[in-house]
Amino acid sequence: MWRKAILLSLREKKIFTVFTLIYTTLIFLTSLFIDIGFSGDLGEAAWMFVFIFFGTSLFLSLLYAWIIVSRKRRVWATFKCIGFTNKNILVLVSGMIFFTTLIGFLIVIEALFHYAAIIAYVNQTGLNVSIVILVDLLPVIITSGIFIFVQILAFILAYRKVLKVRPIIALKKVGE
Repeated sequence: MWRKAILLSLREKKIFTVFTLIYTTLIFLTSLFIDIGFSGDLGEAAWMFVFIFFGTSLFLSLLYAWIIVSRKRRVWATFKCIGFTNKNILVLVSGMIFFTTLIGFLIVIEALFHYAAIIAYVNQTGLNVSIVILVDLLPVIITSGIFIFVQILAFILAYRKVLKVRPIIALKKVGE
């Protein structure tokens, strides 16, 4: 089922790309401001940004779940007609949401590794750039916990929407 969820995600290229880029940006910014908040440089302003990014990620996760379920109502209805249960469809929807978030995390981690490698390479060439760690590992782990919690809320919304999809929608005329 997870493989099918990934394929369904990749089939929706525009929505997948847009939400992956948004998640990547939110994950990076949340991790950065959590790191700044721990260091105490900006104080309460950093934590205010963390809460703003948390609220934004919550809103966007719910929006993404709503878009996935609403745009594919006929697909979910067809799946119900051929024997898929609500649980099977929820696994597909949650897999699509989780895959998009996972790709965002992988992009952030990859970018941070490349940044660290570039700084190390530049220092070996003799330019002696002061090593600035962009984001520590702990804020990225905390951000992953936040985003997993937010995705669980999106799964709940998706499940409620999937329950409302009736198989008869698949049998209606395409032109209506």
